[in-house]
Amino acid sequence: MTFEQKITDAKTRQRNRVFAAAIGLLAVVLFCFLIFVFVSPDLFKHDADTGLSTESEQPEIKPASQSPSPSVPDEQLRQNYLDALSQYENTLKPELDKIDLPAWNQARSEQLDQLSDKALVEFTASDYAGAANTIEQRNQLARSTIDESKQAFEQALSNAQKAYQADQYNDAKLQIAQALMLDKSADAAAALAAKIYTMPAILSLLDKINTAKVENKPEKELRLIKELLKIAPDRTSAANRKQALVSRIRQSHFNAAIAKSYQALERGDAQTARQTINSAKKIFPHRQEIADATLSLQNLEKKQRLNRHQQAIQQAITADDWVTVKQQAERVLQERSDDKAALESLKKATTIVALSKTFDESLQHPFRLTNQQLVSGMKSKLAEATALSGFSPSLSKKMQTLSGLMKQVNTKILVEVSSDNQTDISVRGVGKIGKTELKTLHLLPGQYTFEGKRKGFKSK
Repeated sequence: MTFEQKITDAKTRQRNRVFAAAIGLLAVVLFCFLIFVFVSPDLFKHDADTGLSTESEQPEIKPASQSPSPSVPDEQLRQNYLDALSQYENTLKPELDKIDLPAWNQARSEQLDQLSDKALVEFTASDYAGAANTIEQRNQLARSTIDESKQAFEQALSNAQKAYQADQYNDAKLQIAQALMLDKSADAAAALAAKIYTMPAILSLLDKINTAKVENKPEKELRLIKELLKIAPDRTSAANRKQALVSRIRQSHFNAAIAKSYQALERGDAQTARQTINSAKKIFPHRQEIADATLSLQNLEKKQRLNRHQQAIQQAITADDWVTVKQQAERVLQERSDDKAALESLKKATTIVALSKTFDESLQHPFRLTNQQLVSGMKSKLAEATALSGFSPSLSKKMQTLSGLMKQVNTKILVEVSSDNQTDISVRGVGKIGKTELKTLHLLPGQYTFEGKRKGFKSK
């Protein structure tokens, strides 16, 4: 709006107010006059008789004397008005625009408008002194209004913050509305208003959280608190409660896992025990309870391994599998070096396996048993095996077979040699037979090579 438009608008409003005031005053005077005439008709008659005029008895109303013109030149006064107007438009009015003034103080808003209009009218009438004085009044009133609004804003904002922190939604909503009315551009008020508008959801969650707490449902309470902190992350008490619940739940899960691990250990369920110990370790990896449960698990697993190896030994003995007996006994001794049963089984199995191997070699090369030195050693082995034959049927069978074989290979048999009585015959490794038509030899069982020589024939 241009300066001229403001002047025109102000004149119009001023005329309207003056016209309305004049009409109202005229109506009041007329009403009073009618009442006066009705109540005191004789008074007028008396006045007529005496020839005195009522008008002559009324006090003379003199116009208010004009104040003497100031010594300040009009041009200076005019400039003072314009400077004050500029200060208002550039400094005071932007601050006033932040306030919803009609809603906060209707009378003050109207008073400022009236002073503005009056100053414009006076300025238009070239009453620069009056205009400068009026606009200065308007500016002073504007400053007071701004100062009062700032104080009221700070108080309303503080009250809104306190109500928000106390979860008093209705009071907080009322106070933040008051603060925004006093300064609609304030970022702090807008931010707090956004928080306050979420309070219905917050209050609902707080009610559910309290119910979960009373019902001693910490995991449900923690879930609800996490939802609350997404909406209101600045709630310190909720954040602290969250940390306390997290610690409590972690401890509860840890205790439950340790308890389950010991239950599994009592049942001999090493796999479940290991799983639950690992679960507890993920929560508190360095707790003493972890070390204790792990040691118990190791002892159980060791015991179970020993049992498996011992069972395998018995099964292998029953199956006459002394190689397996030897292997399993060695594994038992790795777990428990002083195990007497395992030591005895290992000793027995080692001897049986060695004897069985020796017997197998002799059975595969039976003619070696004709060597008396070997026969002597084998008889010693057979005597040693006699004490163990009752534990190993296969060893006993090999002993019987070997004993019979030794007897057979060391019993001479009759061998008849027939020739043409012209060939010199010899037996490699035995001796010379000479020329013969028929001769009987006594030889031990085995493979022999007969050789013949004759004049006129060449040996191959």
